Amino acid sequence: MAGLTKMASDEIKKRVADSKKKKNEAEAKITPKKGSIATKTTVSATDIKQAKTANQLDEMQRRIDDMPDGNIKTAYQKMLTAQRDRFEKMQSAEVDTMTRKQQQSARDRKMKKEMKPLPMPFNKGGMPSRKGNFDMRKGGMFSK
Repeated sequence: MAGLTKMASDEIKKRVADSKKKKNEAEAKITPKKGSIATKTTVSATDIKQAKTANQLDEMQRRIDDMPDGNIKTAYQKMLTAQRDRFEKMQSAEVDTMTRKQQQSARDRKMKKEMKPLPMPFNKGGMPSRKGNFDMRKGGMFSK
């Protein structure tokens, strides 16, 4: 009798542990990880549109692969290859532009830190001199 209760309690402990494990796994699927890339990056509308285009190109490639061999398959494959090349060229041009902009802004920030205003070699402005015959408002020393 005592053996049966011990076995039953072991079985209960095992089931509880399994249910806790399953519950934790389910929560882990729902809860976003703190180190997730998705939380650190912003996704623009352009990025979403390009991702949809890439998925459509992949879907079209699968359809072409399922076609029987022939002239139609070859023509579709050439069209898809050309379209994919244009798409990849556009994306690489965007990456080049982004890196150039980042490099330029880094240079600008560096130059901004290094630049200091130059001291003026002489004083500018002010009132004209008013010393006796040298009154500049009346023509200076050459006045009559």
